[in-house]
Amino acid sequence: MRIGFLMGRSFTEDRHQADIVTWLRQWGASAEPLHLGDDLIDVARVSLDHDLFVLKSRSDLAMSVAADLHGAGARLLNPYPVSALLRDRVVTFRVLRAAGVSVPETFAASHPSQLLPALDRGPLIVKPYRRYKKHRPEVVTNAAELAALGPSEEPVFAQRYHPPDGPDRLVYSIGSELFGVLRGPEGAPFALSPELVDIARRCGAALGIDLFGVNVVESAGRAYVVDMSSFPSFRGVPDAARRVAKYVLQAAERAACGEPVAPAELQRAPGRAATRALKGSSLQLVLGALSGTEATPQELAQIESVVDDIRLRSRAATSPPRVRPGRPRRDSRPTQPPSSPRVAMYSQGMVGFGHIRRNASIAHALRGSALQPAIVMIAEAWQAGALLLPEGVDCVTLPALRREPDGAYNPRFLLDVSDQDLIALRTRVIRSAIEVFDPDVMIVDYLPLGVAGELATTLDRLRTRGNTRCVLGLREVLHDGETVRRTWADRATMDAIRNFYDAVWIYGDPAVFDPVREYGLGPDVAAKARYTGYLDQRPRLDLAAARGDPMLESLPPGKLALCLVGGGHDGQALAEAFLQAELPDDTTGVLVTGPLMPWEQRQQVRYDAQQRARFRVLDFVPEPIALLERADRVIAMGGYNTCCEILSFEKHALLVPRVAPEAEQWIRAERLRDLGLVELLHPDQLAPRALSEWLARDLGSAPSVRDRIDLAGLTRIPSLLQELLGAAARPVPLAV
Repeated sequence: MRIGFLMGRSFTEDRHQADIVTWLRQWGASAEPLHLGDDLIDVARVSLDHDLFVLKSRSDLAMSVAADLHGAGARLLNPYPVSALLRDRVVTFRVLRAAGVSVPETFAASHPSQLLPALDRGPLIVKPYRRYKKHRPEVVTNAAELAALGPSEEPVFAQRYHPPDGPDRLVYSIGSELFGVLRGPEGAPFALSPELVDIARRCGAALGIDLFGVNVVESAGRAYVVDMSSFPSFRGVPDAARRVAKYVLQAAERAACGEPVAPAELQRAPGRAATRALKGSSLQLVLGALSGTEATPQELAQIESVVDDIRLRSRAATSPPRVRPGRPRRDSRPTQPPSSPRVAMYSQGMVGFGHIRRNASIAHALRGSALQPAIVMIAEAWQAGALLLPEGVDCVTLPALRREPDGAYNPRFLLDVSDQDLIALRTRVIRSAIEVFDPDVMIVDYLPLGVAGELATTLDRLRTRGNTRCVLGLREVLHDGETVRRTWADRATMDAIRNFYDAVWIYGDPAVFDPVREYGLGPDVAAKARYTGYLDQRPRLDLAAARGDPMLESLPPGKLALCLVGGGHDGQALAEAFLQAELPDDTTGVLVTGPLMPWEQRQQVRYDAQQRARFRVLDFVPEPIALLERADRVIAMGGYNTCCEILSFEKHALLVPRVAPEAEQWIRAERLRDLGLVELLHPDQLAPRALSEWLARDLGSAPSVRDRIDLAGLTRIPSLLQELLGAAARPVPLAV
């Protein structure tokens, strides 16, 4: 069998490595050093002619060759993804911490001066960001010593400095054997304590390897891992060359028989990381370890992006570019849109159905246009499964989050999963879906970076590749002006709009409310803003009719008073007042409670309705369009989609909007009232009598909505999409 050692230039070879090769040759193996940099290496040839490779060098050239070999399916003793990960100290220590290994407090910065706040809490030791760099670590105790480090071309890596109680302790693993060696010229062996044995086992299990070395510092009676290598020198280990050669030979024998390179004992090792170590790529092991870290979701996403880059790099040299049949290659932006463009639409979920309803309406309009794009909606599963979607639209679903009144996020259904783990899972699902679907346009609803920044890495990758145009879609009223300026329009949000988005579509008419002007969103948003007009919901009647609605057929003839409370989580007061109101003769009252109304409240309103013969209660209506068309009068809160439905069918409406903790509904309702399109009742004045009086009044003819505001949003959006894709068509002009 043939074993190839990926090494540096020949003059850098050490005696220890030569001894390993000698032992292998004595046992009948063909072991040859491949000195990268001495001669040209034909990667395709060596991948076929060697049963096993050993990655000894960590130079850029060696890692590039290893990436090519890994992508071609060659067998490496020390897996390429793990070796690449261990070169990056930031990722290494995040993985080790996730495995329960005690590591020093770790920092990364773009400039040494950014470490000053950390230096206030004690000395730091600054090391090369990449392990293969040979710069000497520096201990810094004050600002002057920090400044003396000078600028760095790479990120600055630092750890809390713990003064050692004695010499550093090196723990080496060769298969099932562990060895302790004191760091120093002599390399004296020492007996491993149970604590150090446990630390070493955890480090190996974290990466799914059992040939490695860890550097441990003991300080104030506590042990810290400060470095790790997948193929160290093993200097000081008794009979090291023979032991390592035996390990390599056994791995080569397994590889030649088509078995996993790692020994069977490692595959059976307990623990999440170890049991997953050899199932597919070693990359899966790394991702599993990352999911248990206490890092923020944004940090997790950044770390996983680093590992993704490893995977992409290993594919690039051996896989031809992916070209879709019938679609042009996208090395540059085409001058004409593809015959069937792809559109991804993101709805973050959390509260009610407003965001996904808005995207569903847009998807319906796009599918009915000449473009007929293939559309993937990214939304929470419980919402996506409840809506009617046209043919040509499919969903990638996310686990559900719930936004708490204090702004925190918690899992809606997976109560034993932390919010960080759930957001990390959502981040990975989104990134994978976009990578596979490869959309021409991505439309993001409302939050430029998604919930807790879950879109950040996806948007960054899309912008780097340059193949996807990104659109931020906004309802016309976000919050009150102070809240927008304090929370929504912060620097991160504005930077995201500036850096990631090609257009901002505002689903409204500036004659009603102009968010760019009234919130002072600045020139970057103003330059990208396109006012679509409100979204006329009448076209969705065709979709609703195709599905049928037995509930409508069961309603008695006559007039219909419809009460809508949005998602229902804060709709109890309006629901109860409506059920206690007096209905005019020949009128039936229908209340839609919404899926988020608490179960106890829903039971109470059902009981109240049973006491009144002409009232009906519906828990949830996937498509309320048919009910809106049938209604004579509507009593509702002031959500964006409900207002679009009321305006689309030009109904007499009384809005009782939410005023706290967000004033969005009240602002919208006031503007529509001032235009004479709806009537308005403050929630403090809500009472059955007030609703009874409004239902009994003669309101005259229905408001003429289309003479006063623009409702052409769903007609205009396909033209705006064409504009993004490079078509010559001009968007429909905004009505004045």
